[in-house]
Amino acid sequence: MTTLSEARLGSGGRETSFFVDILTQNTSGNWVLCLPGRLKPYQDEVELLLGRAFTGRPRCQENLELAQQLTLNWCISKCRKQGISLEECLSED
Repeated sequence: MTTLSEARLGSGGRETSFFVDILTQNTSGNWVLCLPGRLKPYQDEVELLLGRAFTGRPRCQENLELAQQLTLNWCISKCRKQGISLEECLSED
């Protein structure tokens, strides 16, 4: 399984940026989801998943990192279901 920390240590460029920026926290403390174009039609799915997992939990750095990992895993799984690699998905943006 690819982890967020492994992805950050990747080959650089767009892929590394994606893994860091996939889920961020704005100044209001809200999480902001930014999926590649090919996965945007499914954004409701991952938002529902994150809601189920993190509703009622504090918006701390540890939970943000867990949510980022969960989102990364969801992206990899969704790409596999579509028959494409994550790299292909990212290259289309």
